[in-house]
Amino acid sequence: MLRKGDTTMCSIMRWPVFVAAVILLTLSATGVACGASAPAAPKPTQLAAPATTAPAKSASAPTAVPTIESLAGVGEPTQAQPQEPAATPETPAPPTEGPAVPTGQLEVHIIDVGQGDSIFIRGPEGQTMLIDGGSEGTGALQYLQGQSVDHLDLMLATHPHEDHIGGLPAILKAMPVARVVMNGQPTTTRIYERLLDAIAAAKAEYQEVKRGDRIQLGSLTFDVLHPAVPTGPNLNNQSIVLRLIWGQVSFLLPGDAERETEGDILASSRPVAATILKVGHHGSRTATSPAWLKAISPAVAIYSAGAGNSYGHPHPETLAALATAGVQVYGTDVSGTVVITSDGAGYSVATAKGNGPRAPPAAPQPVPPAPAVAPLPPAPSAVAPAVPAPTAAPAPSADLALQIVSVSSPVRPGARATLTAQTTPGAQCSIAVQYKSGPSSASGLEPKTADASGNISWSWTVGSTTTPGTWPITATARLGSNSVTRDTSFVVAR
Repeated sequence: MLRKGDTTMCSIMRWPVFVAAVILLTLSATGVACGASAPAAPKPTQLAAPATTAPAKSASAPTAVPTIESLAGVGEPTQAQPQEPAATPETPAPPTEGPAVPTGQLEVHIIDVGQGDSIFIRGPEGQTMLIDGGSEGTGALQYLQGQSVDHLDLMLATHPHEDHIGGLPAILKAMPVARVVMNGQPTTTRIYERLLDAIAAAKAEYQEVKRGDRIQLGSLTFDVLHPAVPTGPNLNNQSIVLRLIWGQVSFLLPGDAERETEGDILASSRPVAATILKVGHHGSRTATSPAWLKAISPAVAIYSAGAGNSYGHPHPETLAALATAGVQVYGTDVSGTVVITSDGAGYSVATAKGNGPRAPPAAPQPVPPAPAVAPLPPAPSAVAPAVPAPTAAPAPSADLALQIVSVSSPVRPGARATLTAQTTPGAQCSIAVQYKSGPSSASGLEPKTADASGNISWSWTVGSTTTPGTWPITATARLGSNSVTRDTSFVVAR
């Protein structure tokens, strides 16, 4: 028994017990108890990461690109792979584009919708995606139904031109659509407003993307290369530009992006190399610059254009550049719908009309020298009556195109309205706005000349006494002896 004054001895006796308790608690917290071994390694069936983890960055993928988390759930989620031992420094794994051994088949359908754009993608896990829908009534919906598509996991509109979004409202009404992705570029056309109404009625999720975002569709990852800023005066140059890598096969889908945008993307130093190129802006000369084509270095190029379209798409300069680069070229105007199928190691190309790639444009043949002409016999003394020389036919002018880009609608009396169009550079353009009282003579509607990029616009004030209603607008472009007219309309609201 301890006596009074033995407190020091009591403290000394308690100290070893306290230390032993601390040691036991520490060992227990680390999972190493007396006589126990270290915990077993995760079994191969355990997941190395959550299912929503973004795919590992490849050597050729853009760096520091955030994932659009709200899009990661489109279709089936990407399954994380079992954890593998890290490669030793002596035997580093070679860099590859995309998964080393992809599984399943990827299908990319360039749908024949005439003078417009529509691309259907079926992912290797069965997810479905539609990029653009052509003009209204040009067959995108019917094509999807013919492919037994009864829903879309993702619908994407590259930019709000009618030949890209006109067919989308009908598709939204005909089948469930989980998500709709756009570039955030507003416009005032009626078809754009109908699309927004259809998205709301379908209760589809709505997303806007910009450069640096990634869109996940199952095991497919789309890098968004453009737009950097979601607004601008040229709707074509606000197109969403996508790059998709599937194993060793890659795709570049630029919408209607023109040379200005191509240069901007190249200046951003983002990878653009691709096996398959969807030719920008229907094969127009305003796209596919030499620097762009060299950086992409495609093996196959497909353009979407209507047979005999008034724009002359694809332009001869574009076809010649692709032929010089040794690219196999397909077009919906001559081949119908073009389908690329890939297992990630290779690809095949099939066309609705069963034909192969277009032949390169014929090189101009040298004009043979004129044959030697024998001297004419002496003229008789009698003078024959003079015969008038035939009048030479006028030389055809360059290709002429005219497209209404946007028009303000609705507009209240006293407010300003604007119409923007695109035509052949240097074309002489005029506009006529017809009200109930007759043609408008408002300031700002004078004839104009298209600039070097083919852009043209008019802005005028709607009179304060203008009768409300829907009023027609006629725009005309002239170049040489050729002329093109386009009709549209706008609403004067109460």
